[in-house]
Amino acid sequence: MALDRGLVIAGWEELGDLTSCASIADLGGLLEAVYPDESPATLTNWKHQLWRFRTMDVGDLVVMPRKFQQIVAIGRLAGPYEYRSDQPVGYRHVRKTDWLVRDVDRAAIKGDLRDSMGAFLTISELTRRDAAARITALVEQGHDPGYTGAVEPPADPAALEADIAEAGTRQLTPRDLIGLWGWSRRTTGVTALVDQELAARGLIVEPHFNSVRLDDLVTVSAVTEGSDDAAESVSTDPAPIGHSSSAVGSRKPSPVRDFGWRIGTLPFARDVTTITVDDDLGLAHLHMVESDFSQLPVVDRNGRVRGVVTWKSIARARLAERGRTVAEVADHNPPTAREHEELFSRIQDLQQHGFLVIIDADHVVTGVLTASDIADQLKLRVEPFTLLEEVELRLRLTLNRFERGDLPARTRNILEKKGQVTLGEYRYVFQDSDLWKRLRWPFDQQTFLNRLDVVKVFRDNVAHWDVDAPEAESEAVEATRQLLRLLQLVV
Repeated sequence: MALDRGLVIAGWEELGDLTSCASIADLGGLLEAVYPDESPATLTNWKHQLWRFRTMDVGDLVVMPRKFQQIVAIGRLAGPYEYRSDQPVGYRHVRKTDWLVRDVDRAAIKGDLRDSMGAFLTISELTRRDAAARITALVEQGHDPGYTGAVEPPADPAALEADIAEAGTRQLTPRDLIGLWGWSRRTTGVTALVDQELAARGLIVEPHFNSVRLDDLVTVSAVTEGSDDAAESVSTDPAPIGHSSSAVGSRKPSPVRDFGWRIGTLPFARDVTTITVDDDLGLAHLHMVESDFSQLPVVDRNGRVRGVVTWKSIARARLAERGRTVAEVADHNPPTAREHEELFSRIQDLQQHGFLVIIDADHVVTGVLTASDIADQLKLRVEPFTLLEEVELRLRLTLNRFERGDLPARTRNILEKKGQVTLGEYRYVFQDSDLWKRLRWPFDQQTFLNRLDVVKVFRDNVAHWDVDAPEAESEAVEATRQLLRLLQLVV
């Protein structure tokens, strides 16, 4: 109906004419009168959505995702808000719209802009990251030029809420999101705390901030009663956009989140070289040889995966006496994965193929994860534990050289109670001046103790599950390595 009649349409079928609402406060009062059983948070959410619809400027661009299809329509508002009482219920709040293009492929839109269009809200505003210029380019040129600038985070959680109330969504990085509550690492406790804080404010994050890298973008939006149902109906419900009484219900319980590694948290190659089936096979050879690639994704004009060329697929084609074109040598069923997938569920595919082509929800290639990437991660994540283990072993060996009566009193008490000394407690051993003299180590005592303090804090940090590799603690890793060098010299 929107496309056929040149309109954008909002639902809220129980709500009458909004023309008399001169302010957002007037609109809020009307909503309270019509929906007395709704929560204040839901009414606030609806108030901002409808005020956006009421006050959008003639000439503004509007984007409408097409249900059942991987395309969007883009139009330009051609008239003010109207209430058409003679239309069917649910189709009365309208704005005249000139639809400029009706079939923009979603894959032609960069992921950040696509994500900002995927809010749980009927009406949200696309304001940041050059959205208007990029949508104009989609209309005029058929492609999204993207955005490479930084994203300035909100100042605090209240500012995040204000931004979402104003525009409907807010994009920021997981690093900035957890930073709003003073955290820098995504441990189990931090993840649970931030999830609770977001839920208390009626906010949801897509994708979840634990399933991508610290500096990727996530989109935060508001949820209302019934949003889960509304979200599920995006591709199945032909009803008009907006609130419908049938969509209102209690929110479904949040699933229990597991804390396994997600593919999206790994630093795989994201600036991917690709080819198309129409490219010359020599171009594939050139890319693979000069960049030492073992595989090259084959994509369509919008970046959707259509296959992969590997040295193995080239060899098989040659043995079969074919292999003159990309189409002939490509494996058209490449191993693919999504960033939100749990890593260890795909390890077998990595072992078998040596790589996974990473794609988004629209099958656009966003990266390539290789077995070499996993090996690099294994070193990053395992090395700190091996360093710490050897540090503790050498400290223990040092302690075993002394009779208990020769140890500081506090250390003797610890041994009598627990039988062992923790890494944090070794400071009390080595700050004893008499024991330090007897060690005759050629180091400055205070410098050694300072190094031990850094390593102790690092040990406490890595003892807790953390989605981020210890490379974020590179200085602490190096401090541990330096302390170990000292101990290797004397123990």
